[in-house]
Amino acid sequence: MRKKIGEILVQIIPVMIGVYLGFVLSNWSETNKRKSQTELLRKNIITEIKSNKSKISEVLDYHIMIRDSSRIIQNSDNIEMKTLPPFFKGTRTVILGNGAFDTGIQTGLINNLKFEEIQDINEIYTMQSAYKDFNQLILSNLMMKIDFKENDNGDRKFYGFLAVTMTDIVLQEKRLIENYKKLLEEIDTE
Repeated sequence: MRKKIGEILVQIIPVMIGVYLGFVLSNWSETNKRKSQTELLRKNIITEIKSNKSKISEVLDYHIMIRDSSRIIQNSDNIEMKTLPPFFKGTRTVILGNGAFDTGIQTGLINNLKFEEIQDINEIYTMQSAYKDFNQLILSNLMMKIDFKENDNGDRKFYGFLAVTMTDIVLQEKRLIENYKKLLEEIDTE
């Protein structure tokens, strides 16, 4: 009987060790794959944030010029606006990317980042969403404001609207740029 139990144990132990090693290797492989995917997500988010920062930096000076020019014209004594002012080339708001962030949420990979990183990244993308919503609001209001009456008060209101909205856009853009810089310093390990 002892001999049979010994034979059975000799057969079972290698199988158990093999199964255990299979689980360990599978788990190790899955962990490495997840780490690799998480690192790729981090790089994609960094690239996306750098791109968004660049887009905003490119339009910031234009928005500052619109803000300042509108303030000057609004406060001048002679306002005639039969057409749009020559310096106004549209709102030139930008579309900011959020594909990498959305992919991280959809795949659950974002949860593999450090908690502080997740908070900071989420804050940036929340700010971007608010920026997008505000830009859409400005555009729709601007369409309603463009009323080329030959009346000084309507023109003054138009320039006042431009001055106020561009002030808000400039403030949002400057805040976004600063937060982009801060986040990139924290998560860009390259």
